[in-house]
Amino acid sequence: MSKFSYKAVNQQGKEVNGSIEANSQVEATGLLRSKSYQVLRVEVAAGSMTMPQILSKIKNAVSVKRYTKPGAADHVLLFRQLALMLRAGNTLMQGLELCSEMTEKLQMRKALVNILVSIQGGASFAVAIEREGKKFPPIVAKLIASGEASGELQATLERLAESVQRDAALKRQFIASMIYPSMVTLAAIGVTLFLAISIVPKFAKMLEGKSQSLPGSTQLMMDVSAWLIDNGLFLGIGIGGGIFLLLAAYTTKGGKRVIDGWLLYVPFIGSSLRSSGMAQMGWTMSLLLGSGLTVLESLRVVGSIIDNVRLSQCFSYAGNQILSGRSLASGLQQPQIPLMVQHMAGIGERSGELENVMKELGQYYQDQSETRIKKMIAMIEPAMTLLIGGLVGFVYLAFFKAMMQVSAG
Repeated sequence: MSKFSYKAVNQQGKEVNGSIEANSQVEATGLLRSKSYQVLRVEVAAGSMTMPQILSKIKNAVSVKRYTKPGAADHVLLFRQLALMLRAGNTLMQGLELCSEMTEKLQMRKALVNILVSIQGGASFAVAIEREGKKFPPIVAKLIASGEASGELQATLERLAESVQRDAALKRQFIASMIYPSMVTLAAIGVTLFLAISIVPKFAKMLEGKSQSLPGSTQLMMDVSAWLIDNGLFLGIGIGGGIFLLLAAYTTKGGKRVIDGWLLYVPFIGSSLRSSGMAQMGWTMSLLLGSGLTVLESLRVVGSIIDNVRLSQCFSYAGNQILSGRSLASGLQQPQIPLMVQHMAGIGERSGELENVMKELGQYYQDQSETRIKKMIAMIEPAMTLLIGGLVGFVYLAFFKAMMQVSAG
């Protein structure tokens, strides 16, 4: 028999630590559960570990992934596992206990332990999650509360997993669409600097001492190169300082609101942000309304999960308008909200099919977002190719003209 150390929650809701002898980790867990303990962790005691077990423990301890913050993928996995365990006949406490054992990330495990302790102390699942603050999206506590009230927690967890996965996919699409243009732009800047600092000065040195005047394109190229060599350091410091100030301003509430507002009017980026925001709004509103939440509560949740502050404020404002007695359609009559959303919201209110209308809007704007991203990439690729090719071509043309004039002279 081996000795296992454990951490569990007793019937009074207090954490207990100790050790137990058993033939395997599964048997040790079973013995603890027979004592009405909610098992949080069971592992081989340090004194009785074999060399492979020691090496495995060291490998887990130095894993970077173990210490990272839980992301959307971790939340999706948790909700799917919980739904599966509830469907298999396990209680919520048993499901949470098993999930805490299986998760690799320490922050997620700590959150699940805190949730178990809170439930053991008499709190509901929704309240226990809400106490964890930003470790879970705001929509989670709201949906689980409605699932607990209706007795459909398993179905709610499955819908929640789909919602979180869909939102994460939208964000990944937008970020991926920005990576390619950014890399090509950096390549264009790198090519320009290489030509201006490395190639052109050698060319200028070769032409020194020639009495005849150079072609205009050649002289322009040499003047720009000389200016960059003389002032490039100050230019780099200025650009770097500007980027730093923008990023610093983005960490403040006022700065983020202003910058997010500007981004909505940037060509391609603004339309993509609007489309992804409306898709997220449509799917979330449909999910929340279908779970029994009111329009006002749904708008408040949507306002808390939209990343763009300016769009988020639009939905918060619409919620305040509903409180003052106005309709959803009139509350959404704002410049940042597309006319289609305003009109469709009005149709959904009048017909009593707001949930289905929001679902259709979510699907429409998700498709539109994907189309815009593909179109943006399709337009940027040839534009960047022409830009880089034009820079290189200009240098070679200027070089060729100068060589022809010098040889003719």
